[in-house]
Amino acid sequence: MNTNPRITVLMSVYNGEKFLREAIDSILNQTYKDFEFVIYDDCSTDSTSEIIKSYHDLRIVYRPNVKNQGLTWNLADGVLRSKSDYIARMDADDIAYQDRLQKQIEWMDTHKDITILGTSVSYFAHKPGDGSLAKQPEGDEIIKATLFISFTLMHPSIMIRRADLENHHLNYNPDYRCSQDHALYLDCICEGLKFANMSEPLLYMRAHAESISKAKHGFQQECSQRARLNFLKKTELNDGCTDFEVETYNTFASGYYPDTIKKVRAYENFALKVTQNPKTSEYFNGEILKRLMAEKLCNGAYHVIEDKKYRRSSLIAINSKLKTYISQWSLKQKIKFYIKLLKSYI
Repeated sequence: MNTNPRITVLMSVYNGEKFLREAIDSILNQTYKDFEFVIYDDCSTDSTSEIIKSYHDLRIVYRPNVKNQGLTWNLADGVLRSKSDYIARMDADDIAYQDRLQKQIEWMDTHKDITILGTSVSYFAHKPGDGSLAKQPEGDEIIKATLFISFTLMHPSIMIRRADLENHHLNYNPDYRCSQDHALYLDCICEGLKFANMSEPLLYMRAHAESISKAKHGFQQECSQRARLNFLKKTELNDGCTDFEVETYNTFASGYYPDTIKKVRAYENFALKVTQNPKTSEYFNGEILKRLMAEKLCNGAYHVIEDKKYRRSSLIAINSKLKTYISQWSLKQKIKFYIKLLKSYI
């Protein structure tokens, strides 16, 4: 193996015997060959260690932990110990497209200003190709705005320019046992680093009940909310906002639509105060941020109106003062919205 490979593929696994071999094979069979494959075994009690040790590929660097450290610690340690130009993430239950590393490194080599590159992903349940395609926003400005109010940059798809993290003293933060990727992305925004997503999918992302995003959804959202609060504290973008406005924004950013008129008004106020804050331009394109925050509220009403819980707040939201920042609904969409509203009374 090259003692200084250009890419470190970083994986952490705990009791991953069910899908691990498929994940490992998809990396070892890459068209691009100049990488090390660092695998942390986090004290698995199943056959994970036997599966890893059954491979005799010199590119595999096996790191068994003596005690369970958790994903964030393993990733942070992997970043610290890496000497490669790039770090590529991989999860133990996903499958990489065969040309994933080739396409990502070629892209990064020609876009020197980008620190983190993600891709669109293809979800699957049983076999690659049986699920939906999850397209991701591509440009830096829209990615940053999306990260402020939702999520993008699918973690197991990313490639990181390692020197950028080192130069800005950034790494995965052990304070976040979940959503460590979201916390890192927000830290990168604070430092003025840039992102991109490739439009084509380069990862099959498995959807199953044992995945972290499903098994620990509540804790994951709690960590993301804490990361957003930390970001607001460091940037002071919430100057002039009430605690209730910040809480409402943070809850909505985690996917929970405002269920009262008071919360709709609080989110409106937060969005207007943040987008009018002169400090915002240091981190975001204000017009893009304003549009996405408005779309999240106004267009989000279309998807929740059938639920009686959101009936009143949705009716207020579609006439929000943020509405002027988004494209107006077509007649067809308006009709569908009111048909959904009628169904909520049934």
